[in-house]
Parts: sequence; C-alpha cells; structure tokens
Amino acid sequence: MSEPGTPGDVRALATRLREAGAALRASSIEERADAIGRAAACLADPADALGIEARAALCASSEHAPAMVEWALTTTLAGDVSGALRELCDAWEPRSRMLVAQPARLAAVVLAGNVFTAGFRALALPLVTGVPTLVKASSHDDVFPRLFARALSAVAPRVGAAIGVTTFAGGDEACEAALLEHADSVSVYGSDATIAAVRARLAPSVAFAGHGHGVGAAYVPYAALDDLDTAREAASHLALDIAAYDQRGCLSPHIVFVARSGRIVPREFSRLLADESLTQLARTLPRGALPMDLGAQQLQWRGLGVVRGELFEGDGFAVSYEADGPLRLSPGYRNVLVLECGDPRELARRLAPLGVHLKALGVGSDPARRAEVARALEAPLAPRISPLGSMQTPSLAGPADALDPFAPFRRFLTLD
Repeated sequence: MSEPGTPGDVRALATRLREAGAALRASSIEERADAIGRAAACLADPADALGIEARAALCASSEHAPAMVEWALTTTLAGDVSGALRELCDAWEPRSRMLVAQPARLAAVVLAGNVFTAGFRALALPLVTGVPTLVKASSHDDVFPRLFARALSAVAPRVGAAIGVTTFAGGDEACEAALLEHADSVSVYGSDATIAAVRARLAPSVAFAGHGHGVGAAYVPYAALDDLDTAREAASHLALDIAAYDQRGCLSPHIVFVARSGRIVPREFSRLLADESLTQLARTLPRGALPMDLGAQQLQWRGLGVVRGELFEGDGFAVSYEADGPLRLSPGYRNVLVLECGDPRELARRLAPLGVHLKALGVGSDPARRAEVARALEAPLAPRISPLGSMQTPSLAGPADALDPFAPFRRFLTLD
C-alpha cells in the first residue's frame, strides 16, 4: 500500500496529466490499444518481472489464494487485449461524417477495491479514447492500478505518461476536491452512496458515469437438466462463477434459479453443485480467508438456510436449497442460494426486485435459451447474459452496465 496523497500531490498529478494529454491525443487508437495490450501482457506473464511482483503483491493486498490471483490475472489480461479494444472502439465509432468526437481533457476514475482486476477496463477505456486518466485507487488495495501504470510506462512511455494513480482515505474532502476540480469526465465504481456523494459535488458540465452496487444471478433451464452428465457440466461451470474472486464482485451469482421441469430436480442439482463441483474447486481454486466481520453474517445466512430448506456445506462454501423461498442475498465468499423456477417469464418476474442492480445473469444450455431469457426481461433489468462459467470474464468488447462505454470520455461536435 502506498502512502496517502495530499491535496497538493493530487493537484500536481492532475496538472501533469493534463499536460500529457496533447501527446496522447496525437497517437492513434491502434497505438494506444497496442500499448495497453502490451502492458497487460507483462502483468499476465508469470515470468515477467512485473508479473512476478504482481502475483506476490496481490496475494497480500487482496487476501486471495495464489491460485485465485493467477486465475484472475490470466483470464483478464492474457489473450488479444489490444484486438478487443480495437473491436470495441470500432463498434462504438459514429458512422456519420456530421459527428466529430472530442475527447475529454482529463478523466478522474474512482475505483472500488473488492475485485482488483475490475480496475483494468475502467482504466483502459479512457486511455484508448485518448483521455489522460487520474485514478483514485481504493485505500484498501491500490496494488493493481499502480502496477498497470508502471507496466504501461515501461512499454509505451507516451501513453504511460497519461495515467497517474493516487490513494487517500474516503471522506478526505480536501483530496476529493483536488481530484475533481480539473476533471471534465468522472467515473465512479463503488457503493450507491459513494456515487451519489461524488455526483453531488460535480458541476453540471462534467460528464459522469456511476457504476454502483451490483449482483449476479444464474438460471439453469430444463435443457441443462436433461441427464446427469448435462447437469454435471452445468454445475461445474456454475461453480466457477461462484468461486471466482470468492464471490466478492458485482458479477458474482448469489442466487441460482433451477428449472422444475428437468429430469434432474433442483434439489439434486444443488447436491451436485456442492458435493462435486464446489468441492473440486475448493482444492484447485481455494477460497481466501473469511474476514472476521463476515463470519457472523455467514453463520446467520447458513442457519436460515437450514430452517428454510436444506443446506449443503463443504470446505469454504455452502449451497442453500430453499425451493420456492424468497430472494435473499448471501454474504458472498461462496455461499449461494438455490431456488426453483419455471420458464423465462417466471424467471423475469422473480428477478424484477433486483432492478438495475442485476449486473450479470448466467444461463445454462445453448444460445437460443439465452436469447429466450433476454426477450423475457423487462426494464430496468438489463444484465449481461452469458453462458455459465463465463460470468466473471466479460469481454472488453462489450458495453459497460448496458450503456455506451465511451459516453463519459467524449462529446461530439455536430457539423451541419
């Protein structure tokens, strides 16, 4: 953890970044995407000096097990990152010659600290747009954004000069004022209360995007329950979604709806999920230490599960099968609720109370089933719908919270 910045430090950093903006804007999208991709590759590589440092530092700061840190770095940063960013830019590029994009002069990005790799997309988007980026990292864990900034400076100094990271405690009004006073674009990742507090401090002319509290859910339709092997495959994929990041993030499933009409009934699926899939991951992708303050919440949540249905417990996880019980969120850390459900229309009704907070929905079976679920959902439900097993690995090429991913970072001039 770095020493907290002072208001003077934050202002000086903001000034330096704005001065670096001209050089950043002079580079091409291809150059910026390539730089971000090469920096990501450094951190993903277990043989690279920064990759080695990242693995050691993140195990300590995030309190994840080493296998989880390795999985997170590999799934987020390996592969064709630059290609995904170019694809995203091309998909959202205006096709009209009457529109000219004008990037912001400085983006301030406030990160949460629950999922360390979530900061990657948050930093990559303004930079690939050509916007210098001032990052307020979590006071609980600022390791990843600082390592990414170092990697970017090493592989592409011109792009790396346009990102700076500061850390200070939440509620430090003087530092917050310094962070926001020169930014014409502000993005906040965190609680709904944090988002509301930051938004209230901004001038109307500042572009703002708030990425608030979110949860995930999953749906196992009858087609994924046709026989034991098919159900085992669905349970195995779902278990990875639950185990990833120890269920701390806004894409983590807390509730699983299992179709009543399959040959494998919901209770039996719950047992498969616990006794086979989550038990296997407890060995290969073990959970990190349970924070003391969540111990009591976990005990209470599991106790209610015993009363309402049947609890399947294992080493660092629990599956609470509660048939037609009400929605209730778990404390995370691999505690998941299983409820019975019918067709996608019933699923939509059951999910409705989650509203805009439903960020991810994993659906078993084939693309046709996912399309059927998508057609059944009504506003304000707009989650990312993905196959089971990929809830925690969203593509960089998709939208952010169902919105234009570049909206906070650019405006458009209209040529009449």
